[in-house]
Amino acid sequence: MRFKIDKNLNVVAAAKVAPVEPETVAVELCARFIDAGMVEDLTDNFGESVLTATGPQYVSDVCAVLAEYLYGDESHSVQADVFDAFCALIVMGDWDCPHCGGNLIFDETEGHELKDGDYYTPNSYEIDYYIYHCAVCGETIKTENEL
Repeated sequence: MRFKIDKNLNVVAAAKVAPVEPETVAVELCARFIDAGMVEDLTDNFGESVLTATGPQYVSDVCAVLAEYLYGDESHSVQADVFDAFCALIVMGDWDCPHCGGNLIFDETEGHELKDGDYYTPNSYEIDYYIYHCAVCGETIKTENEL
């Protein structure tokens, strides 16, 4: 699991004492909250905000884990804008779905016939889109290239 890379994650990553790429923060910070037992590694949490995924937790406990990761010291106070950005983070899975990180399942293709056939030869079929659905959130995805 990881957090969705967006403007909120960029705010949290910028607060880290040692500069780190947002992609690294997305994975490491989520792992810290999983290790602390605040976020469960379940597909039910994919696409949910951190507030929903953590469930009922004390703000001080959440801030302690966040401060430990960002500053290396859990007694350090977390700034309000960083905490707000953290609360708005979205938990994602590690698969293909752009909405929740769930696993995409191939459904069908969409295309058109070329008018190159004759009485004895059928027309050729050209694929325009591959259509997938997410097993977790149910979102339908159309791509021009197969994933």
